[in-house]
Amino acid sequence: MNENIIEAVKSATISILQQFGISDIRLSFYQQRENNESDYPVNVTIGFLGKVNGYVIVGLNEVVAEELVSVMTGGFLNTLDDPMARSTILELGNMLSAYIANNMSAELGGEKVAITPPTLVMGSGVYIMMTRYESVDIKFATEKGSIGINISLWRKD
Repeated sequence: MNENIIEAVKSATISILQQFGISDIRLSFYQQRENNESDYPVNVTIGFLGKVNGYVIVGLNEVVAEELVSVMTGGFLNTLDDPMARSTILELGNMLSAYIANNMSAELGGEKVAITPPTLVMGSGVYIMMTRYESVDIKFATEKGSIGINISLWRKD
């Protein structure tokens, strides 16, 4: 997998999280994996289509997800039990996917990268596997908790 694409995803994720007040973001884990998966309780999946196809799974623990919901709604919501809060997490997925697609497009010399609508998957003990293509698992440590990014992208020639 192209390291520049991975860097584009990392950069987009950090930039979006910083916009919502999560500033102490440190890379805590980086590993190649055999497939695209997550075991976080709150996950947003995003698909990419074009000359580069694939998926990104953004995994959050409940504390980070609820903090982001609170910040994004101006303190109006602070729990994931509310459908509007869940919609807010999906909006975070929209923002991330657009930013990631723009960064990937720049890394690919301006090639168009289309995105799919984000999907929210929640629950303890839930296991998600999007594809069996090789992926990169990245985890960030923040003052609010752990955030995971699992990237699986492949070129369609």
